[in-house]
Amino acid sequence: MTDGSLERRRALRVAVAIPVEVRLGRNFTLHSTRDLSIGGLFFDRAIPHPIGTIVHLSFRLPGDSSPLRCEGEVMNVPEPGGYGMGIRFSQMLDADVERLEAFVDEMHSEGQ
Repeated sequence: MTDGSLERRRALRVAVAIPVEVRLGRNFTLHSTRDLSIGGLFFDRAIPHPIGTIVHLSFRLPGDSSPLRCEGEVMNVPEPGGYGMGIRFSQMLDADVERLEAFVDEMHSEGQ
């Protein structure tokens, strides 16, 4: 049985701190990732938006000069009233997905 949420959790995650601009309407904040996968990312020190909130993300992978841009949906807030939020990527260009996939694969290979 394949479940979308189960598949997301199986996505290869790498521990990496990357600054990410998070836009919600006219407001934006800058957060640093705790981990990153092809499907999304997690901020462990962010004041979370409510689950289901759609945000716009922009970030550069280390060594890459061109930013990746996409929408994301807040999917996980581990501690009510605390910090941290998991965001699932959506509406990312195919070329950006390929760059992200190559980065995650490379980081995982270096970590083994």
